[in-house]
Amino acid sequence: MSDGLWAEPAANPDRVLGGGMWALPGLVDAHAHYARPSMDGEPGDPDGAAERAQAALRTGVMLALDKGWSDLTVVEMIDRLSPMERPDVEAAGIMTTVEGGYYPGFGRIVDATTLEAGIHDAGRESAGWVKLVGDWPRKGVGPMPNFTQEQLSLAVGIAGEHGARVAIHTMAIDVPSMAVRAGVQSIEHGLFLTEDDLEPLASRGGIWVPTVLNMEAVLTQLGAESSGGKLISAGLDNVSRLLPLAAEAGVHVLAGTDLAVPSERVGEEAVGLHRLGLSREQAVRAVSTAGFAATGRNHAFEVGSPADAVFYDENPMIEPAVLGHPAMIVRRGSVIR
Repeated sequence: MSDGLWAEPAANPDRVLGGGMWALPGLVDAHAHYARPSMDGEPGDPDGAAERAQAALRTGVMLALDKGWSDLTVVEMIDRLSPMERPDVEAAGIMTTVEGGYYPGFGRIVDATTLEAGIHDAGRESAGWVKLVGDWPRKGVGPMPNFTQEQLSLAVGIAGEHGARVAIHTMAIDVPSMAVRAGVQSIEHGLFLTEDDLEPLASRGGIWVPTVLNMEAVLTQLGAESSGGKLISAGLDNVSRLLPLAAEAGVHVLAGTDLAVPSERVGEEAVGLHRLGLSREQAVRAVSTAGFAATGRNHAFEVGSPADAVFYDENPMIEPAVLGHPAMIVRRGSVIR
């Protein structure tokens, strides 16, 4: 290793790093929220965010896609911590929503007259992502769209001017397809994606982060017989049917914790994805190489690529639960565990 990159091996090395172990280039949490440990509506906690990012790195998370908060805690953390202290982080800043379209007082509120300016602000403040709350339950009605398809298309275009991609929270029936048609790059939850959405999403290198552990937790919280619980249950059935089709179509299906478990336990989301329909190999890719590929990162163990690796005593492709038990972690060429 040289300057944190993989290098040609020296002649007659006296030891082999990770000999006899199984290695991945790192784990990826594609729906993290490092600002707080739970969705409590409070402002981000800078010290806690740093601790959560550091804990994730110590368990092998080398890349996190943080999908925003009510402030810029995580965007600011990226500069505060060195890459040796945290995973690589791409982050949204303040989530964008509409009046009544999310938790009260949380995020940037826009309307038809302020949407354009709001997305410009979100793009300027971001570290790679703009997060939209695409739908939200209204009392007695259920999840309703917060934006039109035309507004979503506008958001994608404006975010792109700032070098950012758009991720959208969606649990409603029609909104995932609207978002795909609008060019949104990452579908978060996406309980009601359709087969017709898969090819266009895959063709542009699009991402789907089902967050199955979070969705199952919401189902438990609401109760299976509630109207919301029945909607979530139907959505999870759809996810289970669609997951293998999405992976086969070339959609980047990724694992994301979304506060259901801490980021350092993202391997449990891979187990959940396998339980709902991905093969073992697809589930491991969803929490590792697929995330690097979706963000344009070199994930091969090649000379000149980042010297990051997570080693396991057993093959996670055979048993994904192994992901939660790394034997050794290398970050930028240094063994940190």
